[in-house]
Amino acid sequence: MKRFFQILLMILVMFPFDSVSAIEIEGNGYIQVECDVDQELGESSNAMRRIAIMEGYRYLAEQIGDLHVSSSSTVSQYRLTSDEINVSVEKILNGAQVVSVDRDTAGTYHVIVRMPVFGGTNSLASVVLPKKSKEVSFPKPKYSNIESGNINGNYTGLIIDCRGLNLSTAISPAIESVEGTKIYSYDNISRQSAVSRGIVSYSTEIDSNVQRAGSNPLVVKAMFTSGECDVVVSQEDADRILVANQQSNFLKNCMVVIVR
Repeated sequence: MKRFFQILLMILVMFPFDSVSAIEIEGNGYIQVECDVDQELGESSNAMRRIAIMEGYRYLAEQIGDLHVSSSSTVSQYRLTSDEINVSVEKILNGAQVVSVDRDTAGTYHVIVRMPVFGGTNSLASVVLPKKSKEVSFPKPKYSNIESGNINGNYTGLIIDCRGLNLSTAISPAIESVEGTKIYSYDNISRQSAVSRGIVSYSTEIDSNVQRAGSNPLVVKAMFTSGECDVVVSQEDADRILVANQQSNFLKNCMVVIVR
């Protein structure tokens, strides 16, 4: 393992690359990086392809550190606190999927590498989400005038519209009321659900890639963000979400989509 990263470091010095934007969790529960490596004189196409792949892995290892676990923590912070977590993250990185390696007419190799954030024991969430013995019950609606009779329909899930708020993705985000109560977070669901499905899924469109919220979702507009990753809604909307959840339990089933 040590030798592997020594080779990657040497490649970084020899073959500079251009990268894309900061890493984010995509709607399918993966993170993905892309990088370019220019053809070097004297290197065969097979050698350059191997170099490009190794550079993709190195860049993924670099970028993964900045990924938020929560609003107050990143993957790199977890790796620094535990040798066991660090070794497990490296194992997952080494198993990342090479999606494609393409060479353009100028001789530049473009590589895409992907790894799962959720999905099971080979996912990043399985390593960084802390174990817990029990789940915390959802809070009750604060105001008594928000009753089940005021909620129209049997909602299948929740969509929170956060467009324009510059929200970052996270493995374990939370939804809060404007008065400071957490109404949905990792504390409220099973670790198995959080690891296998993710607490939320992300989309960039309000009317596409939101199937997770079902056919009749409750749609709420966020007021602002807390930290970089948590979502804050009005107290009225918080109560609407909690009452609707009492009817169909969609929060417990992680039927939540955040639109960024």
